[in-house]
Order: sequence, then structure tokens, then C-alpha cells
Amino acid sequence: MKRTCFCTAGILLGALLSGCDGTSDTPLQGEKKLPRQEIALGAIKAEQMVPVQLDGRQRLLLASERRGLLLLDWGGDTLAAQAGNLEQLAAQEQADGSVLVAAYSDAQAQISLYRIRQPSSGEGPAIQYLGSRSDLPPQSALCFSRQGNHTQLFAIGEDGLGHEYLIKPGIRQWALIEVRSLYFGEQVNACAVDVITQRLLISQPPLGVISLNADAEKDEERKLLISTAQLGEDFGGLWVEPATNHMWLAAGDQLQRYDLQAADAGPQWRIHIAQAHNPVSLALLDGSLLVLDNDRDALLYFDASPPLSGLREAPSGTGVVAARIPARAQTQPVVSAGDAADDPAIWVNPEAPENSLIFGTDKKRGLNVYDLSGRLVQHFAVGRVNNVDIRPITHPRYRALAAASNRTTPGVDLFAIDRSGRVEHLGLRSVSLQDPYGLCLYRNGNDLLAWVSDKVGALHQMKIQVPEDGQNWQLHQSARLDVGSQVEGCVVDDENARLFFGEEDLGVWRLDLDAFDAGGARPQLVAEADEENLVADVEGLGLYRAGDSGYLVVSSQGNDSYALYSRDGNEFIGNFRLGPNIHAGIDASSETDGLAVTSANLGAEYPQGLLVVQDGRNRMPDAAQNFKLVSWQDIREALALPDTNEP
Repeated sequence: MKRTCFCTAGILLGALLSGCDGTSDTPLQGEKKLPRQEIALGAIKAEQMVPVQLDGRQRLLLASERRGLLLLDWGGDTLAAQAGNLEQLAAQEQADGSVLVAAYSDAQAQISLYRIRQPSSGEGPAIQYLGSRSDLPPQSALCFSRQGNHTQLFAIGEDGLGHEYLIKPGIRQWALIEVRSLYFGEQVNACAVDVITQRLLISQPPLGVISLNADAEKDEERKLLISTAQLGEDFGGLWVEPATNHMWLAAGDQLQRYDLQAADAGPQWRIHIAQAHNPVSLALLDGSLLVLDNDRDALLYFDASPPLSGLREAPSGTGVVAARIPARAQTQPVVSAGDAADDPAIWVNPEAPENSLIFGTDKKRGLNVYDLSGRLVQHFAVGRVNNVDIRPITHPRYRALAAASNRTTPGVDLFAIDRSGRVEHLGLRSVSLQDPYGLCLYRNGNDLLAWVSDKVGALHQMKIQVPEDGQNWQLHQSARLDVGSQVEGCVVDDENARLFFGEEDLGVWRLDLDAFDAGGARPQLVAEADEENLVADVEGLGLYRAGDSGYLVVSSQGNDSYALYSRDGNEFIGNFRLGPNIHAGIDASSETDGLAVTSANLGAEYPQGLLVVQDGRNRMPDAAQNFKLVSWQDIREALALPDTNEP
């Protein structure tokens, strides 16, 4: 790969001292450097070099077109080899002292996984084949990321299409499970992950160095970290120091180090190479800068003493997350693309709990009904229904009613669950609201009431009356509660006559409904969005009822977690997130809007109840949004909650 540094004649002298970006160098940094040592690799056509620690010893991994995967010591001697034809590789050190390797072969059109370990017998290192993914186009960059307890691999093709894979260990074969696709455009030549900030760094000469979130459950937030105008037209060899997370690049005739916290200020330190070299990989080691020269098929050692820097600390995140819990199942994706799935509700079948149903809104299209396996069993194309809630009723034909706010024709849709478990649409009743948004139901004696929020900032109480034939049901507004800003999520504790609602920017409010009906109550802020336990936006709310006790569950959308409070909302219990279930092929969840929870025993998977949450980013692979099903038993164990099997 030819590297060129373009400078105008008017600044040629300055360029010799400071490079093409015009920043000032000390004489040591500006002088042309020759390698103090050159180690020939024997015409192996080495394409990439990665430094690793294997059982505490410093080693080098090489991708060779002629000899495959090579493990070398720092003197260039081969310690282990895996025959093949390789163009790209990535490596990640493991807790047990081994090294996980991903390597791409153009001849086989596949990415293979290997594990390198030092046998206890004292023999040389051993390379073990783990598995592969085939039928891939030419790849130009590979890099690993560690997220929670799982390992991800980013693979970017020469066509600019990238993929994130989750590494799934297996007894016989390991697998690469696709998490998401990423498009970058052509001419990507390297990637790395800043483990402190969990940012994926991409070297792409037409643009520069690009930074984006490595976590698939976050917005990409792409940023141009360093522009081509700063680097010149030819750069690559991107490598990140594990200890300090400084980034190294080869740019033109320079080897440069950047402080990732101030990369736009230009290189923090650099040296100029005196002779024509083609550095495709570089790494810092004990005061030496080691470079793989692709043209010479050699390792070059340069004397280098960049300024010392302290270890970086991870940036303080929002919210305290206690655990990552995998979902047991997930629903089929909604039909609509984009931000579409929104709010779930659970109907508990009193005679056959394993045949219970999950209602989920597709806020661009209608209402979906799923069984506990996540299979879609009914769909009602009734318009832009936003929130849904369910209550059992005493009725000659129906077991329960579900109400949903409808934003297409401002109103409330009513659905009935009959004695066989089938769902029937009873029709829509219009309301005099500008934009019906959140909705939750309330049983007060024999009365069924709905609280409906208007997106402009008020909650309206409405009474639902259903005759025996179910056809001419009535909806009458009975009360209004003004609030300061937008409300969507709400839930009512029927037994204690308490309404909880989330003011998205402020937190969760509680209203004593008996006192409100008597004309003497105002809401109390019981769970403030404090950017630690609960992070705005405050979205879905659900009540886990266990006898006289239980929990209030809140979607803390700002940090992709769920906050757990005592049933009255006064005491914070803990946070948890949903992590991937790699064995079931279910991704994590993020940006959750609505949620629903029950303490009912729904069978072997959900003996202590079920939590259903909307997933704002459905991965493994990319798909339209859906809902995740979580066993309350897993939540209880992860948060060390008291055991209870009370309904």
C-alpha cells in the first residue's frame, strides 16, 4: 500500500519538521528515523500483525498469504502455525490466558475462529480450530469487542458492508451469529475498539477515522474523529493501546499517536520514517515501536519514547445496572418498520395459564396478539394504537377486556377475550382529545375505568360500560388530571386505589385515587428521574402483585435498563438490563417503551410470573421491533429478591 504525504512547495521546509498538518514538533519528533532493527520474515507476504499476551508473555500474530496464521516471539521466531492463506485477523486475550483469533481467508471466502493456548505440559503453544462462517465476500477489516460476558466480532467487507457477529461457543463447533449490519462505504482498511468508551474506530482513507458505538443496543452516534484533511490521502494500520487507549496510525511517512479524548487536536506524538516503507500494522512495546512492513516482508523496530500518560478511567455512565438477564422468548417482529412496536399487556388464562396471551401494539398499524411462544395468533388493523391494557371482567360472554388508545381516529378501541380465548374487536369510541397517547385500566368495584393521557399534557379518566351483547359499549369521561409535561406510561394498583404515571422527563408520580375522587389529592413524585437509578425518558410502568406486597417496574429508557421499586413506589430496589440469550438466538433489549408484568404461574418457563418488554432495536439479525419475554424467576435470582409463589 503506497503512502504519500502531499505538501505545497511553500511549506516544504515546515513539512520536513512537522508533517503536512502544520502542527509543531520538537526536534526529536521531527527528525527522520531509521529502524534500529529489521527482522526479515522470509517472503511470507504478511498482511497484518496483532500483538498479544499469551499466558503473560508478549507474542505476535501474523496473517500471511503464504503461511496462514503465525505466532511469533518478538524476535521473529515462529512458535506455532496454522497453514492457510490469510488477509485479515483479529485477536482477543481471554481470562484463562489463551487468545481467541478470527482470521479471514479470501481463497476460502470464510472467517475462521481459533484458540491459542500454552499447554501445561511445557510444549509449544497450540492452535485449535473452533469454527467458521463461510460464503463471505472479501473482507478488509476485523476487530473484536467484549460486551458484558459476550464477545463480538466486527467484520467489514471491501464493499463497505460491515457485520457484527456474536461469538457463540459450542462443544463441537463455535458459531458467528449475525447481530446487525453496518454500512461504511468502500476503502475501509482497519478497525479497532476503544474498550474504555466502547467505541468502534474505523480507518477509511476517503473520509478519515470514524467513531461509532460498538454496542448494538445503542444509537450509532457516528462521528468523524480525524479527517482526511489532517491525515493525508494514505493512512491505516490503526491500533489502540490496551492500557491507555491511545490510538496509533501510519499516515504517509509518519507513525502517529493520538489521544482519543482529544483526537481533533492532532497527533499527540509522532516520528517520521526516513526511508520508503509500507507500514500496515504497528504496536508499541517497552519503548519500541514495532512495525510490520508489507513491502519488505519485515518487522521494523523504531526507538520511540512517547510521553507517558496515566490510565484512562471509563466515563461515568448514567444509572446503576445490577445485572444482565436473558429473555426466555421473543415475539415475531411487527410488520411495520422503524419505531413501531410500543406497549404490551398480558392476559392470564385462568383455566389454562400456559395458554395465556400477550397483546402488543404496532403503533403504525394496529394490535397484535401472541401466544407465550411469541407466535402471532391474531392481528387487528385498526390504526395507530399506542398503549394497551387488560382487566378481567364478569360477563356472560367475555372473560376480559382490553382497551387501546388510538391516534388515527382519536379514541379508544375495545377488544374482548371470549370464553374460548379468542379476541374480538368491539369497535372504537371517539374522545375529545387532541392526541390519545398513554392508557391504563382500573377496576373500582364493579366499575371499569380507563386513564388516557393526551400528548399535550393531561390525564383523563373515562368510564367503560359493556352491555351483555358487547356491541353498543359506552365511554364517558368522568375526571381530568392536569400534569406539567408529556405522560405515556401508567398503571393502576386496583387493590390499593393508586395510579402511577410517568412524566417522561421528571419521574414517576403516584395518585391516591380515593382521595382524588373525594376532591382532596394531588400526585406525589415518588421516583425521580435522578440520572442514576432512573434515567429519562421514563416510559413503561407495570405492577408485579404478590399478595399484599409486590414491585413497581419502570422502563428507564435513558440507560436501556429497568428500575425496580417497592409496590408503593417509595423504595428503590435495583436495576437490571436484558442481555442476549445466545443459545436461543435472542438479542438484548434497548430503548424500551412499554412493558407489562404478571406474578401468575404461566408454566415451566414462567413459574413465578412473566415480564414482557418492548425492544426498540431488534437484533440477531436486524429486524423490525418486537417484544421480549422474561421469566420473573430469573429477575428474582439476579436481584436476590425474596422468593414468593403467591398469585
